[in-house]
Amino acid sequence: MVAIFAPIAIFVGVVVTILLAFFSFWDTVNTRAVERAGGLTYELDRAGITMKPQEIVLTVFAGVALVWIGLVMLLRPTLLMAGLLLAAIALAGALGFYGWVRFKIQRRLETFITQLEMGLRLIASGVKVGLGLRQALAMVIEELPNPARYEFLRVIGQTNIGISVLDAMDDLAKRMPSNETLMMARVIRVQSQSGGDLARVLEQLAGTIRDRRHVHRKISALTSEGRMSALVLMFIPVGLGLFMVTTQPNLGHALLFTPIGHGVLFTLLILEIVSFFWLRQILKVTV
Repeated sequence: MVAIFAPIAIFVGVVVTILLAFFSFWDTVNTRAVERAGGLTYELDRAGITMKPQEIVLTVFAGVALVWIGLVMLLRPTLLMAGLLLAAIALAGALGFYGWVRFKIQRRLETFITQLEMGLRLIASGVKVGLGLRQALAMVIEELPNPARYEFLRVIGQTNIGISVLDAMDDLAKRMPSNETLMMARVIRVQSQSGGDLARVLEQLAGTIRDRRHVHRKISALTSEGRMSALVLMFIPVGLGLFMVTTQPNLGHALLFTPIGHGVLFTLLILEIVSFFWLRQILKVTV
């Protein structure tokens, strides 16, 4: 009789222990989850992504689950390898999502900086004809497309609720972090406190941004060969594996349907991820 109820008692004890530990740390977990959600919302806003964080998280989880189920049905791994495969796919999904968001943020920032030169010239033109800084910013909203229009519209919106134009420009420099936006915010704040020809300074800053863009384009041209070489190096193992699976059925079967082959694929995935970030760091040039 004792032997029958012992497993049930152990199971109930483990479940109760887990529930008690969960409720004990609930406040800490909930606080960190709220902070993470707030940070994700901020990053999505910077990237110009309109989806809600909950929708994106559910989409990523669903994609990871579908890929894992498909690979398990195809490869038929052992229980241990299935767990490792799930962890690898989840890590790849999280890193892929993070990389996609960072890519969107960087692309949006580059577009904004490209438009900033014209925006500064428009502001300088408005100041020259006697408009205030806020009215000159309204000209930018009317003339430029997104993301410059959206960001300067937020500046105007912040001034409508009582925030000064200078503080709103500082907030813009935080949302779109770059040397160009930081210089713009600093120049406008200094000129408002010390006086001087703001239009002339803004035109000079626009010329500086144009020269920096020229340098960035030159760097991109000089490093294009290295980026292409890195891309080829990353795809060589993938291409070699596909060639081996296609032309050598025995080796392909050993790679796809044996524990050793699954270990090789898992190691390859980890090395590919590490090499991606390593090569990206090597080719990174800061100006």
